[in-house]
Amino acid sequence: MNYYSDIGLIAYVDGKESRRMALPSWGMFPASGGNIMEIKEQAEYSSPYRWVMAAVAGIIMTTSFMSLTAFGVAAPAMAKAMDIPPSTLSTAGIDAFSVGLFVAFFLGHGGIFDTRIKLGVLLAQAFLIVPQILLPLLMPLTKSLTLLIALRFCQGLMIMMIALFSLQLAGWFRSSQRGISLAAMLGAITLGGAVGGIVTGSLSRLGWQNVYYITAGIMVLGAVVYFLFARDAAGHAADIQLSKQNSHHKSVWSYPMTWIMGIVQIPNNWTLFTIGGFLPLYAYHLGYQPQQTGNVMFIWGLMGFLIAILGALLGDHWARQDNSHRNFVNARLRVITLANTSVIVGALMILYLAPISYAWFLVSALVVACTMATPPNYWASPCNCFAVASMGAGAFAIGVISNSVSAVGPVASSVLIDTVGWSGVFWVMAILAALGLMVNEIAMRASLPIETEANRQTEPHGDMGAALG
Repeated sequence: MNYYSDIGLIAYVDGKESRRMALPSWGMFPASGGNIMEIKEQAEYSSPYRWVMAAVAGIIMTTSFMSLTAFGVAAPAMAKAMDIPPSTLSTAGIDAFSVGLFVAFFLGHGGIFDTRIKLGVLLAQAFLIVPQILLPLLMPLTKSLTLLIALRFCQGLMIMMIALFSLQLAGWFRSSQRGISLAAMLGAITLGGAVGGIVTGSLSRLGWQNVYYITAGIMVLGAVVYFLFARDAAGHAADIQLSKQNSHHKSVWSYPMTWIMGIVQIPNNWTLFTIGGFLPLYAYHLGYQPQQTGNVMFIWGLMGFLIAILGALLGDHWARQDNSHRNFVNARLRVITLANTSVIVGALMILYLAPISYAWFLVSALVVACTMATPPNYWASPCNCFAVASMGAGAFAIGVISNSVSAVGPVASSVLIDTVGWSGVFWVMAILAALGLMVNEIAMRASLPIETEANRQTEPHGDMGAALG
């Protein structure tokens, strides 16, 4: 007969202790009976400092995403300095950055940053800030498009911070608060672009090179704030180390849910790069002025930030209904379903109503901004999908899958514009969101890797059964 304790598993065979195995404190095995997936509280979950951690993650992400706007504003002047057509430079820079977004999640393969979060953030910031300084310095001298592509690719690698902060904040916030803990950080994807638009626009009279240097300085300040105040949750780090020591987990790629969850985020990622990269071009196509276009993008960015917070609060509210991993994941997926629905409606509004009037254009952009309810809920889910030992590897794995569209999306959209026109761009966006609704339903029913591991370890003939036998 087996007895369970809160610090380990003791097997008694014929009245004698056979083996004791240490188990992590997140409570896979309750002390006596109960739910095998019970979730245990950590001391950091009640610490007021957890809100400082959420704030500094939001700050560094906001300053980081200013680089997107800086490139867009500087592209014409940079192209002139390099003696190449602006369209060539813009296409090369955007495509290289997008490929970097995809490759970034390979850097955390195998969970190498699970207990080295700050090292990962430092690496990501180096990938971002060093090119921000080198671009205005080297481009006029070398006029090398290849060097531009390499530097913009490096800047795209900074997106790995999303997975890193998802892991770091999981140690500070209980599952029912992880959505709001990530909202400011992920809302910064659009907020950083909006703030960057204001900053770079006001500084444009100083020349594109100075704009780059100043924004690089702002990024350094954001990084300094993070490294001054960021702390790892001690209990969470200890759990990860202990779990890895006693881990017999399979590769995260062997779980169907890894692939399903990766696909869940694809409609949101496709929408973000379509709106962020192509909505200004569409506005000019409709005949709107640069000031009007800038206002639309600013309102879209601000609305996206607010929606990220509201979506996170809704996901957290639904998550509190049942303290189980399955409910936490499904609560997040229900919010993502609402976000996908808004994308379908918003994409068709942009296509058919935005040409009617500027007011409709603004309303359409606001509706599409509701897609930002997805990121905080999506990135709150890995800690309930995967066991502690594979949590980091799982987060980076779903990031690789979901960001695969970043590598092909801009090129695909450009081809669509040239072949079938703007209708193709927004219909693809709507269709992907509709497919996302179906994928969400599948994800709500698929077995979670953490459930699979728990069942496997309690099987009489499973890995743990064999070890105890």
